[in-house]
Amino acid sequence: MRSLAVALALGLAALAGSASAQSANRTFVGQYDVHARGVLAGRFDYRFTQTGNSYTATANREMTGWVGAALNRSQDYRYAVRGTIGANGALRPSAYEHQGGRRRDDRPNGRLIRAAFTADDVVTTAQPGNPNMGDPPATAAQRRGVVDQLSAIATLLTSSADPCSRTLNVYMDGRARFDFVLSPNGTVNVNSAAYRGQAVRCSVQFRPIAGFGEPPEAATLTFLFARTTSGMYAPLTIEMPADGVGVVRLEARRLTVNGTALR
Repeated sequence: MRSLAVALALGLAALAGSASAQSANRTFVGQYDVHARGVLAGRFDYRFTQTGNSYTATANREMTGWVGAALNRSQDYRYAVRGTIGANGALRPSAYEHQGGRRRDDRPNGRLIRAAFTADDVVTTAQPGNPNMGDPPATAAQRRGVVDQLSAIATLLTSSADPCSRTLNVYMDGRARFDFVLSPNGTVNVNSAAYRGQAVRCSVQFRPIAGFGEPPEAATLTFLFARTTSGMYAPLTIEMPADGVGVVRLEARRLTVNGTALR
């Protein structure tokens, strides 16, 4: 995510939710360590709330220590999105925004980017100035049916089916367009600060499409999920592209589902 992420991580196609899940009230809070270029580089905090058929998600990413100092806070962002869950179970973002980045020094809260989602398009605006839409910018056809990165994570964690069997069509930060093609890659046993038990492993093909400016190479990434008693899948590990630092890996430090910590 330039603004995660990459984290996170966590585009999308349909959410295979049941009717009861569409009208549920539920929450998920994840606190993650950010690893970039082989070092512990920062923190990523994510919150998802569903009330009936509406949802919100927020996140904050902060690069810490010498990494944060070296980047001059250029990778610190806050994110927010709101949307609805359709009759078919699909998450439909309506309004996304993020703020932060390279101009933090002369603008205390950073530049504000907003993306308004409709059924057929996404319109991105910036305050101040015009948004950077990348080179080449995503076409109208490439923007159709996409979701932001926060909704992508929410789609995976609220899935009632295997989260590893799907393609996510992501429009990250209202600029970078890519697909995550997920496929099952077995299960693994996890014993971490956030969770102990069996986890579902996804092999994820990252396929850049448009808007990156200098396109990254396609890559194979890994996601890990814990199936919780609530029915939601808690993301344990997510790998995502991030401007300026390459692929970042989010590793769960604490996970809370409907107010109860997993460990």
